[in-house]
Amino acid sequence: MALVDYSSDSDSGAGETVSASAAALLLLTAKRQKKSHEKPSTDSITLPPLPDSFHDLYASTVRVSTSDDPALHQGRKRVNPHRAGSWPSHLYIEWHPTASQRTILSTLLSDLQTALTPLSVDVTSFLTSDLGAPQPLHISLSRPVVLSTAEKDRFLEQLVARIGSSGVAPFDLAPRGLEWHRTSESERSFLVLRVGTADSDSASASASAPAPGGGETKKRKGKGKGGGGGGESSPKEVSKHAPTSNNPPPTHQQQQHNRELSALLQRCNALVQEHDQPPLYAFSSNTNTNNSSSSSSTGDAFHISLAWTFAPPTPDVAQRTQRVFAAAAGPRAEVLAMRVPVRGVKAKIGNAVTFVELPVRGKRGGGVGG
Repeated sequence: MALVDYSSDSDSGAGETVSASAAALLLLTAKRQKKSHEKPSTDSITLPPLPDSFHDLYASTVRVSTSDDPALHQGRKRVNPHRAGSWPSHLYIEWHPTASQRTILSTLLSDLQTALTPLSVDVTSFLTSDLGAPQPLHISLSRPVVLSTAEKDRFLEQLVARIGSSGVAPFDLAPRGLEWHRTSESERSFLVLRVGTADSDSASASASAPAPGGGETKKRKGKGKGGGGGGESSPKEVSKHAPTSNNPPPTHQQQQHNRELSALLQRCNALVQEHDQPPLYAFSSNTNTNNSSSSSSTGDAFHISLAWTFAPPTPDVAQRTQRVFAAAAGPRAEVLAMRVPVRGVKAKIGNAVTFVELPVRGKRGGGVGG
């Protein structure tokens, strides 16, 4: 058997020999014992991301009452009361911010809350649920509408066909500015992030220009028969701008700032009007909810609601908000650098959510995602 000789550090100077196989066995045993006492590192564990369809399965909360009880929903009022056989519906684009994007937006809202606390303004974020779980944000492509049981399936079929033939391929959006808007229907003020096409020539448009239309909030519907409830709140986008069915579509100049969203909105508006529902962003005047002058361009109206409050958006509130957003050390540059991928339109009819994919160039039509 091969031996390994080594000199001892002892005063005696006597040599000692150790079997190479025994030394190797001791080393292996030591390594195994060390591993048995170590806990696996969570940093080395990477879980696969959840598919988008997973979020659609849990898009609704449990209905605890069919009557309008604001005490159950942070004082919010239902826009569409529950009626048997009716299906509250909404067309929208959903956005799941990345972890870094969510951190930036959370920091912005935290700084804003600190700045508005002296004014007794309590800001409620849309980024997380009441239990603290991350929530998706959205861009509305319809008002909250109500469909009957007889027409809801046909409505969805028509939507899939019209999105598939729209010619609008997947695209990205970029934030354009931050502002407050008040809605008379829900008696709430919404902090909204205006968005526009990321590669638009109008991307450098002023971030301080107000956007027409009111804010929105995610509509929550309970489970049940015949449409499943009227929901806690709804994405009411229009307040003083009364929707009309005889307004002409936006001009080319109005659409070029947001050409893809404008094209999708026109198709969604046409569809809901065919079902005797009011369209979104059909403006009859050029005065917004803050009583300030603004363009009636539909292309400037698209936005993502980040938070809400019952407090009115007074000039002092607006000034402090812009001061926080424009602070030298603030998140303005990081927010404006974000991108919002748009890969399809979601239709929520009652408690069922359907994802309608945008047609990819070179392929025929669009599809329905699971």
